[in-house]
Amino acid sequence: HGGDHFTTLWANGDCSESKGATIQLFHWNGLPPGGPRLSEIKVKATFGVAPKAPRKKVDTYFKPRPGEIDSVVQAHPEDKKARPDMYDTWRYEVMLAVDDPSVKGAERPKDLPPEPTFEQGPEPQGAWRCRTCYAQRFKTMHFKENPAGTTKCIGPCGKDRKEAGWSIWLPFKDLPQTQKSIIHRREAPKIKNILWTKWPGAEITYNDDKAFNGLPPSA
Repeated sequence: HGGDHFTTLWANGDCSESKGATIQLFHWNGLPPGGPRLSEIKVKATFGVAPKAPRKKVDTYFKPRPGEIDSVVQAHPEDKKARPDMYDTWRYEVMLAVDDPSVKGAERPKDLPPEPTFEQGPEPQGAWRCRTCYAQRFKTMHFKENPAGTTKCIGPCGKDRKEAGWSIWLPFKDLPQTQKSIIHRREAPKIKNILWTKWPGAEITYNDDKAFNGLPPSA
């Protein structure tokens, strides 16, 4: 779907479900502003196709352990400006989880590999975001950072920084796969997110329609 109209995606041949297979697809958008445009898309199905959905609901959220990434706040504005289409090279502001009895979630199964943990690290030198206030942001509607030079939160919690906690910055390459997947959904082109529902984690490349003169090849 192109937002205000539907587009078409098809394959001229069989779509292999084998791991590592490369599938050739064509994506046709016949209307402006994005079209008329035809793109050839190649999908390298590194992990094969997505498994069938379970018949019964399964837990997908597990209460994070202290030190795990609880949420991704934002991408670094300077990185976005310098490399606008390269989100997998940006730094991201993240909040680490703490032991909070008010947070509910299923216990992580023992056969599921644990999420990596990170150190809080040294206190920030510049502006900083309070972890305590960020956790309550939708109740208090307080989203502001604390200015550089402050060691006590100016937000609703009013705690000293060491007690309140703060966010840290990590490059995309150092994020756990769970958080990378969240960023992919936020930042990747829509066509990639659609294709990843069929071929999770696939390598996807595409080109322009110049070779086809704006006309779809015969199916």
